[in-house]
Amino acid sequence: MKRTFLILLSCIICLCACSKKSNDDPIVVKPGNNGGTTNKLTGNINGITLSVGQAQTLTSDDWDALASSKVTDFVIIPKAASTYGSTETGYKEQLAPVVIDAINQLAMRRSTAKIWIGTPGSIQSIATTSLTPISNYIKYIKGQIGDSKWKNNIRGIYMNQEAIMGTVDYNNIMTNSQIALFNDLSTFVHSILGKEFLWIPYYGYGSDPTSIIKNIAYIADQTNIFDYVVIQPHYYFDGTVQTNLDGVYNCVKKQNVCFSDGQPVITKKSKTAIGPEMELDWHIVPPSAYSAQLSRYLEYVAKYKEFKTTEPVVFYWDGNVQNALSGRINLYYKQ
Repeated sequence: MKRTFLILLSCIICLCACSKKSNDDPIVVKPGNNGGTTNKLTGNINGITLSVGQAQTLTSDDWDALASSKVTDFVIIPKAASTYGSTETGYKEQLAPVVIDAINQLAMRRSTAKIWIGTPGSIQSIATTSLTPISNYIKYIKGQIGDSKWKNNIRGIYMNQEAIMGTVDYNNIMTNSQIALFNDLSTFVHSILGKEFLWIPYYGYGSDPTSIIKNIAYIADQTNIFDYVVIQPHYYFDGTVQTNLDGVYNCVKKQNVCFSDGQPVITKKSKTAIGPEMELDWHIVPPSAYSAQLSRYLEYVAKYKEFKTTEPVVFYWDGNVQNALSGRINLYYKQ
């Protein structure tokens, strides 16, 4: 009896050991969990964009200012895919070194920095062939920065495509090649990488604003492709579209993409969190304070300040980074 018990105990121990996942196994994360993922960096976003062009010009003092700022999340935005030859080799050899350097600059200055790796932009014409090159570019960065930074500093992937181009069949949105790519990358980001997925589209602007808004709604409200959708009002750059300020406010307040009159486009069934993009440029980076741009910016501050502790907020900016942070961005986040 004792021998039988020992044999049985050994079998149980062996089975338990075999059932444990290795460190190389992917962490399965369902899209749209908004706080339910296994990524320990999950939480609210007080973010800032950082284009690769900007990153290449920053001084040590600039990086220090970013690292010591009120910003929690840094969204690295590449140039158009064509800049890198629209190839995996180009992404790895020309783009990845800049992204890796930005990650290292931030992580060595602030261990808690949350960083979003951006995909190459303007992929609408090559969407059907972009999954493997983009996925391999991201995996290459993962291998280059090492396990510690990947685990502790990389929060997710930013989908660098600001609008859906071409026709969208609202009965089957996956027939649009860009949305299909979004969906495939979402599976890769969540199920293989165990990270989160962010999109920052622009709201109701251009020749067909209604379709632009509707396209966002069908992605943000009907699918769990993205964990976070942060919407650009564009009003700061064009005073004729003030209705966009209220339109985006309603999207965020209702957590449901709305037309400019506040009417939801479609009933929400996703878990995607919706937030506003704050927008500014050199016109109001101190010491500059152009009156028209400053007036519009202050409308953003008044309209969206309630969301900074509850919903994802990301700043677009340009100009002198230290002055943009001290004179505008830090003030907004600490109010």
